[in-house]
Amino acid sequence: MCLSGCDNFTALAVGTAFYNALDMPAGCFPVSRVDPIKDQMTDEWLSGPGRGSSLLERGIYTHKTPLYNPEAMKGMPVSVQVVGRKWEEEKVIAIMQVIDDALGDRGFGPGAWDKHMEKAQ
Repeated sequence: MCLSGCDNFTALAVGTAFYNALDMPAGCFPVSRVDPIKDQMTDEWLSGPGRGSSLLERGIYTHKTPLYNPEAMKGMPVSVQVVGRKWEEEKVIAIMQVIDDALGDRGFGPGAWDKHMEKAQ
């Protein structure tokens, strides 16, 4: 979901584009969904130390129109990315399978969004 100004945050894509440039296998898969109650910004997060780049985080979380808005993103997938060394595509797929099996059914796959929306109503 692209909110006003997200074109200024292309630096956030480096976490994924980097692996393409280095020709490393990577795979992403959903593990959860955004829950506005659980995923609200806390005072501890906003004022705590060690949060990374103040420039990026100010725009993402505390700008007058922040990019991160758990209400607007309600139900969107939250994913993890698994990255392997060059030529290790099979290992990436195998570890993704291990993680997927460990997490169990999370309501993703064909038709899952329709079912999710039915529950939300």
